[in-house]
Amino acid sequence: MLAVDVRRVAAPERERAGRVTLDFQDAYDRSRDQAPFSNGTEGYGWMASWCDVCLRDAPFRNMGKGSGCPLLQVALMGRTPAEWIDGPRDEHGAYSIEGQYTCVQFKGPGSGGCGEPRPKPEPPGMDGAVRPA
Repeated sequence: MLAVDVRRVAAPERERAGRVTLDFQDAYDRSRDQAPFSNGTEGYGWMASWCDVCLRDAPFRNMGKGSGCPLLQVALMGRTPAEWIDGPRDEHGAYSIEGQYTCVQFKGPGSGGCGEPRPKPEPPGMDGAVRPA
């Protein structure tokens, strides 16, 4: 298996409103001109194990906010993101669908939040009527 320094392929990140975001154009420029999956079953199987639980894409996936994960967008354009490192293969070169790649930008549930916790805003028109105990 090819040894890769993950720090060298990690996407440049931009700071926007206190949140770290990935840049689509940078991800596209670094990607390999090769389809990441040979068919839809491979693609959907891998995405179900990685993208569907990744916190980086959660705002878009759950609420339609933001533009979604640029790495996934690059993959859907038929290119393999540099941030997707080839996973382990057996002696015949076979791999499991969920282990085909390891995404170095993956942020799984329970891996921490995005900085300091923020309280939920007060509902409109309450004017301080609700106070925490």
